[in-house]
Amino acid sequence: MKLSWHVLLNNRKVKPTLAAACLVLLLVTSGHAAFAQKTEKRFATAADIQRDSVNRFIKYKTCGTWAAYVPDTLHPEFTPFRQVRINIHVMLDSKGQNNFPDNSIGRQWIKDMITNANARLDKNTKMNLPKGNTTPVLRIPFHYVLTGRPGDPRDDGIYFHRDDSLFFMNKKAKNLTSVYDNRQYQVYGIQKDTVINVFLMEHHPDSVRSKTYRPSNDGIGMGPWAKIVGCYNIWKTPTVMKNGDTLRYSPWDAAALFNHELGHCLGLQHTWNTDDGCDDTPKNPGCWNVNEPPGCTDVSNNVMDYNAWKISYTPCQIGKINKNFYDDKVTRKYLVPEWCTFNESKTVTIESGTSAEWNGSMDVLGNLVVSNNAVLTIHCTTSLPPGGKVILYPKSTLILDGAILTSRCASPFEGIEIISNKKSSPKIYFKNGSVLQNAVHMME
Repeated sequence: MKLSWHVLLNNRKVKPTLAAACLVLLLVTSGHAAFAQKTEKRFATAADIQRDSVNRFIKYKTCGTWAAYVPDTLHPEFTPFRQVRINIHVMLDSKGQNNFPDNSIGRQWIKDMITNANARLDKNTKMNLPKGNTTPVLRIPFHYVLTGRPGDPRDDGIYFHRDDSLFFMNKKAKNLTSVYDNRQYQVYGIQKDTVINVFLMEHHPDSVRSKTYRPSNDGIGMGPWAKIVGCYNIWKTPTVMKNGDTLRYSPWDAAALFNHELGHCLGLQHTWNTDDGCDDTPKNPGCWNVNEPPGCTDVSNNVMDYNAWKISYTPCQIGKINKNFYDDKVTRKYLVPEWCTFNESKTVTIESGTSAEWNGSMDVLGNLVVSNNAVLTIHCTTSLPPGGKVILYPKSTLILDGAILTSRCASPFEGIEIISNKKSSPKIYFKNGSVLQNAVHMME
């Protein structure tokens, strides 16, 4: 009688080779299950924290420096992309004239200007000055977004006002009607606490007709409001060049001045004639363009310089803008508060075998994960959204040094979740009075 070797698997005869494979798979699966059973997840308590002897909060020295907010090119995920809320006010005379009309043409021109302003931000360009410079070209991490009043779907953030006394600017005036006059903002400003109000204005028709008055393309940025002056007049009266070509002022051209004035609102200063606090924005003669005025050769292209290009931002300028984005007293209130909406796809992970040190404040829009054999040192204030949490793997290390870990929202974030096993637990250090705030699990 001939014997045949088989095993039964789910009541079916299986050849030995397949049976062996199934057995191996079963053992491997069981091994994972056993490992999973040995792993524990829980939120950290006070017993998990190692604290130093400092019993008062000591703010870290770099928190208020622009250098701490320059985007990390190796870790772009450390710099969240922002949306700056703006609205546009078109100032007209009582007849609805002397500026862009309240119709589809006027509204589209304004929307195109904003689109082009954002396109310029996306096209950050190498600095022209100083000659032969090696100034890095970094991504500019924000856009402007037209913002209407909440709850009104018809409100697109563009408003037209008829006012004979406030529709114009006189560049020769000292007080009222000068570019510094804030009455437009006081009378017509909307959502002042959360939106930068931008006013499109013109020079008075009488001034434009005067042979001694130059109706230039001017503006000003004053934090909560800005003025852009002269766009309509230049647009409707194209320049005819000596060769017969017609040069028409476009939304792309207006966007250069727009970005310059909004740069002031976001905390930047002129560079060509003042100390703007940046070492990568050299002073220069203030040439508008090559041979404009005659003899000009060293022409800047920086957004805060006096020039025809205005398309370059330096690392220092980007760092200054980013720093202000974390300051409630400066420009944070004008941002879309995305840091209060949990977005798992925006989770920040410190990868295994790496270390990171955050010398400035941070907004994490998802979870914050510190992997095995990774170290994260946090200074200043790091915010997570409601629903978000810090996740520490068994062999990870988290160091808070002069830091506040919190949610900068009305609702708390979850807290610090630790994953441990029989062999390893995360290491957590609180130094220089570091604190956990506004968390569901407060380590009590």
